[in-house]
Amino acid sequence: MTTVGVFFGGRSVEHEVSVITALQAISAFPAARLTPVPVYIGKNGAWYTGEALASIESYRDIGRLTAGATRVTLRPDPEARGTLLPLEARRGLLGGGQRPAAQLDVALPLVHGTGGEDGTLQGLFELNDLAYCGCVVAAAALSMDKRLAKAAFRAAGLTVLDDVLVTRDAWSGGAGTVIDGIERVAGYPAYVKPLSLGSSIGVSRVETREQLRDAVELALAYDTRCLAEAAQEDIVEINCAVLGRSDDLRASACEQPKSGGLLSYEDKYLSKGGKSGAATLGAGKAASQRIVPAPLSEAMTRRVQETAIAAFRAIDAEGVARVDFLVRGEEIIVNEINTVPGSLAFHLWEPVGLSLTDVVSRLVELAEERHAAKARTAYSIDTWLLTGRPSA
Repeated sequence: MTTVGVFFGGRSVEHEVSVITALQAISAFPAARLTPVPVYIGKNGAWYTGEALASIESYRDIGRLTAGATRVTLRPDPEARGTLLPLEARRGLLGGGQRPAAQLDVALPLVHGTGGEDGTLQGLFELNDLAYCGCVVAAAALSMDKRLAKAAFRAAGLTVLDDVLVTRDAWSGGAGTVIDGIERVAGYPAYVKPLSLGSSIGVSRVETREQLRDAVELALAYDTRCLAEAAQEDIVEINCAVLGRSDDLRASACEQPKSGGLLSYEDKYLSKGGKSGAATLGAGKAASQRIVPAPLSEAMTRRVQETAIAAFRAIDAEGVARVDFLVRGEEIIVNEINTVPGSLAFHLWEPVGLSLTDVVSRLVELAEERHAAKARTAYSIDTWLLTGRPSA
């Protein structure tokens, strides 16, 4: 039996989406092979574990939920590999003979956006020498920076949109000059988006100078940098997921969002049918606003799938990722890649014969394979330069 720590929540504007993704994944764990250990990261950054964290109903009262859970931490020390240690409020980390809250074999990071999808959580797992699912640090960080990801896609020969980068410093130093630059390159209509966020948070479509000013202000409230891109007319949005590592990669079915405009956060994740408007464990309203499989020819479907795999390889991704495209005629434009896709993009895998349970199982297998390969790597040499003597 493999014990898998499922890390979710986090100090991210995509916190609630992460909770939904994690609870969906936990519900799909194959009980005979994998044991999930929920590790909820609060909006203040505190870590908790406990059985109640696996129930969506518990999140209606966060204060009560965290009060009944166990505060834990993971040391950046390979000798403590996979050991979730309990914390004591007054004395900090408990040592000595304190029993661990849990002993993990693998970590499944499902924190969307900041503090998880961006490589920071993966860095801790590396220091702890814990096997973990998904991208390694560099690929995760690259995927979250939309501009760096575009550079990788261009280097791989893929088509991406031109953009204008706006920083908070440049904006505060001269908003009018920045707007002039955006108008020259992108014109109207245009889209403004935070550089390192997903779930449509902080994204705006603009058609006037006044709207552009407001959109940049909004995007820079969520990130220190944002991008402006020309809106693409006569295009179709198509998404496709990829699963695997190295040369063993598989593409999912393709989907087409029905909406011709921007889907908001609420459109994607909130269901009006839930109690008190709470998010359900389904895909929210977005389930009724997409077509799966996308109405593409077989030839175009194969081209999109091949391009998705090429984009996945361009950033050296691993695990599961969803690649979002803009398609116009025969032209395929890579819009962005999401290396911790909402709900692990399970709705794209089901049409090709993979359940969410299959995806979770495969992610754990891939993590174990990579960790075994890493164990064969040398990390020191037999010389201690400070004394000239062989190292101990």
